[in-house]
Amino acid sequence: MTTKSDIFLQEFVLGFGFLGGLFTWVGVDPEEEVVRALLRVAIPNNEILISLVIVLSILVSTVVGILGTWKMAGLLGLFVVGMAWVSGFIIAVNSLTLWGTLLLIVVAILGPIVCDNYRENSQS
Repeated sequence: MTTKSDIFLQEFVLGFGFLGGLFTWVGVDPEEEVVRALLRVAIPNNEILISLVIVLSILVSTVVGILGTWKMAGLLGLFVVGMAWVSGFIIAVNSLTLWGTLLLIVVAILGPIVCDNYRENSQS
């Protein structure tokens, strides 16, 4: 059975934080590319509408990710996800790969702890 701390680690710390930072460093947003490809098929020759839908979908998914992180782990959870984003951003730089990896390990350890502590404190 998957616990909430496992979900927090997988979805928010690794998915939203680490991969978000990695894709930011690379300069590609996979969500944008998928939405753009789908919209080009559904709405051909309308770049303004496609751009508007892409911006709105990215904005909504970012807000949902931040609110989900806040709900599952609070302010410390947001800090852990931010640290995961930094580790994803710097892990691809050759001179900083070791530091990015170490930061990712620390974040992977802290994520479930922060999530469990937040849930225990909010239930009391």
